[in-house]
Amino acid sequence: MKYITEGLFPTLVFKNFECISRIPRPSGHEGPISDYIMNFAKSLGLETYQDSYKNLVVKKPATNGSPDSSTVMLQAHMDMVPEASDSVDHDFTKDPIELILEGNNLRANQTTLGADDGIGVAYMMAILESEDISHPNLECVFTVDEEVGLIGVEKLDMSDLKSTYILNLDGEEDDSILVGCAGAVNASMVLRKEYRPAISTNLALEINVRGLFGGHSGMDIDKQRANANVIMGRILSSITYDYDLFYIGGGSKRNAIPRSCEAVISIRNEDLEALVREIQRLSAKIQKEYYPTDPNLKIELRRSAPTDFKVFTDECKNKILDILCLTPDGVISRAVDLGMVDTSSNFAVIHEGNQNLEFNSLVRFTAASKRDYVKSNLARLAKLVGAKLEFSAEYPAWEHDKNSKLEGLSVGVYKEVFDKDPNVVIMHCGLECGILLNKLRHKAEAISIGPNTWDLHSPSERVSVSSTEKVYKFLTNILENLD
Repeated sequence: MKYITEGLFPTLVFKNFECISRIPRPSGHEGPISDYIMNFAKSLGLETYQDSYKNLVVKKPATNGSPDSSTVMLQAHMDMVPEASDSVDHDFTKDPIELILEGNNLRANQTTLGADDGIGVAYMMAILESEDISHPNLECVFTVDEEVGLIGVEKLDMSDLKSTYILNLDGEEDDSILVGCAGAVNASMVLRKEYRPAISTNLALEINVRGLFGGHSGMDIDKQRANANVIMGRILSSITYDYDLFYIGGGSKRNAIPRSCEAVISIRNEDLEALVREIQRLSAKIQKEYYPTDPNLKIELRRSAPTDFKVFTDECKNKILDILCLTPDGVISRAVDLGMVDTSSNFAVIHEGNQNLEFNSLVRFTAASKRDYVKSNLARLAKLVGAKLEFSAEYPAWEHDKNSKLEGLSVGVYKEVFDKDPNVVIMHCGLECGILLNKLRHKAEAISIGPNTWDLHSPSERVSVSSTEKVYKFLTNILENLD
């Protein structure tokens, strides 16, 4: 079998990453990848456990042969965020990821790469099959549905696990050791649709916001990138001519900044030309605003024949506009002492069902008080427009343990191996460490590490080859020192 990554080091890491890239694994569809890794582990003669959710635990004895050796958990999630460029038709439940090597970077062909967290999975597989790495007793935990709310790890039975140290492999910068992260909660605002007959003589106009950069709603939220749903709200609320609203939909994933949004409106024929000019003038201003972050932002208008004979009532349309314009989005507050975002909200998805419109946001937080502040604002908005509001899939922040022995050891190893100090950081993203620590029946400590990856949750995602090697060296040296 020909490998795109042939000749790259570490050999086992890239071989395994390419193998799992051929197996579709969006959130909710991890069965095949979980089965593959389980069979891989069994072929090595290792003890394996797969639960009904497809979470997987693989145990490997310490290289010194002592059952009393310390036990370390290596942990990564198997699912990936499925995002593709508008120009490609990629079925993430059936089609493999096509890898492309460009110099020192590995990317995919117009889709997300899945290095988040496929590289972490590949690290673990490489260590499981390696015979020349010194390590303590290992509990390798592969989880599902991380990208949709850390659901898999919440359901994992950890009563039999003995690890006192956790090495999460979902980090994104090779010079950083993560020692804490934000919590998060999903917010779903559901508005019942109300219709009236359309005016048969009106013309339909499609409005498309597309070409945005998007990105990870935690890691990239501070980059001030455009949100397609928010821009659509600006456009629709700025129209000074009478119009009816047929349809609106935007975004795709709760943890991805929305890259596109579409609306269809109905307008009188005699107002069409003037309305188009009005939208074009605003579009030019918006494009200028976001050119530094989203140079490919496009706002396109296309006349089309009405496909439906009903439109939203004026009251319903106005409620939709209120939600579009008033839903919290972007950075809410920063922790000045830590130099990082501590509260944010991503206005992620607008989905039209048979009877309702659903507006989904992902709120991230480090302090429960600020979480409650954003939740209360959403609740007030929902009450204002008469919508139902539901919160779900909440997980806690991973609080920094200032007395962590594992942190001290890993900092020392990094300095010894690379002759410089690492950055010890708390990040505005969701990691499974907090849940793992809470679920273990004994005290444990955790860190998270990973190679340089960029533009996660977008088709521009890529990972550094040399950085992947660097972190693998770091990881194996930590294990050697814990042995």
